[in-house]
Amino acid sequence: MPISIRLDRESEDILQKVADSLHTTRSKAIRNAVKNYYTKFLEEKQKTPWEIYQAIHMPGGSGHGKRVQKGKESLKEYLDSKRKKWSS
Repeated sequence: MPISIRLDRESEDILQKVADSLHTTRSKAIRNAVKNYYTKFLEEKQKTPWEIYQAIHMPGGSGHGKRVQKGKESLKEYLDSKRKKWSS
């Protein structure tokens, strides 16, 4: 289906360079760009907030993991000491 678009000079130059680099026509370059860009856009739009969080969350987290782990170990030591005290 033919459509018309208006490009500024800079965009037209970029499009021509891309088409030349890919050894294709400007139309094919635009079709590929639209498919790739908007397919990714639609996939991102369908992600749940949890999936988005996982994608941007840095490995190692906020640094609170060590504190949580240390807290668990501290609690275990405390409860072990109390249990030994009660069982004696």
